[in-house]
Amino acid sequence: MARVSAPAEEGLVGAGLVVEGLVFRYPGAETPALDGVSLECGRGLVHWLFGPLGAGCSTLLLAAAGLAPRHTGGTLEGGLTLLGADPQRDAGRRALLGRVAVVTPAPALQLSGVAATVEEEVAFAPANLGWPVERIRAATAAALARLEVAHLAGRAPAALSGGELQRVVIAAMLVLSPDAWLLDEPGAALDAAGRRRLRALLREEAARGALVVVASEDADAMLGAADRVVLLDRGRVRAAGAPEALLAGDEVWREGPGSTSIAALARAAGLPAPHPLTVEEGVARWSR
Repeated sequence: MARVSAPAEEGLVGAGLVVEGLVFRYPGAETPALDGVSLECGRGLVHWLFGPLGAGCSTLLLAAAGLAPRHTGGTLEGGLTLLGADPQRDAGRRALLGRVAVVTPAPALQLSGVAATVEEEVAFAPANLGWPVERIRAATAAALARLEVAHLAGRAPAALSGGELQRVVIAAMLVLSPDAWLLDEPGAALDAAGRRRLRALLREEAARGALVVVASEDADAMLGAADRVVLLDRGRVRAAGAPEALLAGDEVWREGPGSTSIAALARAAGLPAPHPLTVEEGVARWSR
């Protein structure tokens, strides 16, 4: 499979994430998880990383956040900058402190472990950054309201459902008004209402000028939110562009990305392109 670089999109507010020839290999792995990835994701747009299991989407986010290989082990080669800083170096991490929101599919693992209430959990990061008390209170209340969990402010985080906890974790990132969002399957624990709120939040944050990069297999959620999709397969960029145009055709499904998507199922069933990209579109097509 030929390597493809994902070019910068016209009209970007600024180059938030720049990756050049990135190669990452986990400890003991025979093949690299990222194999020469090059792409540019600008602020002001929602970028969607999409691909089958093992494509490298989660690994790319870990590298961008400075967590791989620092916490995962392994080796990293190539160039990577986030908001103009290198997250792999101490100086870069200091420059990015409080500016990057990282959201994983496991909200319980992202809790501070010291907060007795949801309100304290959301206030934890700004308190550690030394914000004035009144600013913390106002920002915490605003973040809880935007995630529609203000009614949970006095609850213990450990007593929440998975979906409630994911909203709280996202609120704990939102409170800082981050310049960059790196989200890995952020809707995994959310119900339908939660996914709608998340989708709206992604659009709002991009409109504010933030960098938003989301790894997700949930086409129903992302097609309504993403400006651009980057298709990864076996650690390489396969294609990049507008989601509807790219995913509805035949070419992209021939040998890799999207093996679990409704479009791949449509192609396997012999339906002609353009393929349905959501469950709703699929039901409408197959019910004719």
